[in-house]
Amino acid sequence: WRTPPLCYTCKRAVAFATALRDSVLSYDLARLSRREKLAFGTLALLLIVARVVALFRYRFETDESQHLHVAWGWTAGLVQYRDLFDNHPPLFHLLSSFFLRGASERADILLFARAPMLVLWGIVLWGTWVVARRLYDAHVAAWSVLLLAVFPTFFLRTVEYRADHLWNVCWILAVVVVFARPLTPARSFIAGLLLGCALATSLRTSLLVITLLLAGAIVYGVRHAWRLLPGALGFAIVPAALALYFMRLDAWDELVYYVFTFNAELSQSRVTIWIGRILWPFAIAALFVIARKKKLGLLPASVALFVVTLFCLWPLISPRDFLAIMPFLAILIVAHLPRRVVIAVTALWLLSLAYYTDGFTNRTDEHITMMNQALRLTRPGEPVMDLKGETIYRPRPFFHALETITRARLDAGLLRDTIPEDVVRAKCHVAQADGPLFPPRGREFLRAHFLDVGRLRVSGQPLQPDGTFTIAVPGEYVLLNEGGEARGTLDGTPYGGARQLETGTHRFVSVNPGEALAVLWAPAFRRGHTPFHLRDREF
Repeated sequence: WRTPPLCYTCKRAVAFATALRDSVLSYDLARLSRREKLAFGTLALLLIVARVVALFRYRFETDESQHLHVAWGWTAGLVQYRDLFDNHPPLFHLLSSFFLRGASERADILLFARAPMLVLWGIVLWGTWVVARRLYDAHVAAWSVLLLAVFPTFFLRTVEYRADHLWNVCWILAVVVVFARPLTPARSFIAGLLLGCALATSLRTSLLVITLLLAGAIVYGVRHAWRLLPGALGFAIVPAALALYFMRLDAWDELVYYVFTFNAELSQSRVTIWIGRILWPFAIAALFVIARKKKLGLLPASVALFVVTLFCLWPLISPRDFLAIMPFLAILIVAHLPRRVVIAVTALWLLSLAYYTDGFTNRTDEHITMMNQALRLTRPGEPVMDLKGETIYRPRPFFHALETITRARLDAGLLRDTIPEDVVRAKCHVAQADGPLFPPRGREFLRAHFLDVGRLRVSGQPLQPDGTFTIAVPGEYVLLNEGGEARGTLDGTPYGGARQLETGTHRFVSVNPGEALAVLWAPAFRRGHTPFHLRDREF
């Protein structure tokens, strides 16, 4: 009590930095053979080169733009869930919004958004090293980090801008704290706080917490359960703070619905999910018996429990769900396989990245080209009917993002397709390119009343042979032919340029009978777009 708090904190920080330095330097390269040094150095160098190239050339995934669109919403004064659809916990988007504040609209914003992910990727690798070093030795730790880094699923998912990065970082840091000996109340509190941050980033944290508790009970019994009380307190802090924040924004009910109820309703479209939930307690009991008999450690028990829990309880499984357990798998592989096999597997996975990235061909151009066109075609505040927020800076008239769960609910009749009504209500004149992810009713409407001008579509229609056309979205329109604006009579009066047209059928009589004609939203034409000369079709 005589030590000033600030001095004590500084001493602890210096002690931690010293321990970190010593742990890193404790890896004695002299233990490696000359061939192993060469193999490790070569593979590590190739990994770094592949990582940098993939950062700029690996294709953008739709989840990336969806997350960034939600983060942009905070900068635009929109409240997540209440004003802007999302079905993920909010911590990642709130933190990302600080990255976007003050930044101008740019077509390649996703490349910039990927840059901070490198830091989170590095933290996960460091956490893997620390865990492996504590359980085995620095030799195993180094190869575990390299093996994890080149694993195709981990490599590709961690290139992308997504909430899974923050989730994985919080989890691995919590594991680092838990694996420290002894697990003091202070460390228990910090681990709980980190897991609370993970829960505020992804609901999959619930599976990880179940895994950690069950693995601890299997390996250590329940005699140390009292040490979890500080952890439970830390676990509640961040979710409680976010709950109070959204209550203040009058968006608590929306958060509960879209993060919990909306996602839970996916189970209604999975008719066999009840089988896994019935089998789960029996599978856990079997694992408990096997783990006790074989005297499994915390690491293999955690891997087995997570896999069983995920497959039995989680309604929608994807490769990224395994990101949090991949460091453990890498450690177990390196610790239990001959070093030559580990080197061969690492080299094979590294070479396979060329296959999964199409030879590292630049696949980011397509999205950047579309974004360039979106920023030319529209102005801030003008809506765009996209799928999941691909245009990032523009609001969507249809509230829900057309991601997996939304489309499952649409197919099951739990959600109504109101795209036609919403597009008309919002006076939305720009839409994403046609594709199968649009629900049938909305897709038919957009096909009938929007024209392709390149990577995006604009409200308009080709004229029928008798000159008639239908306007679905009221607004200012122009009549076009291949050379530019057409000449003739519109609705019985001479056509002299852009005109305000209301919903309904109209007729245009051209002075050049037989020419191909189209009606198009006038601002798009003034901004350099026409359905007769598609722009940005080539990438």
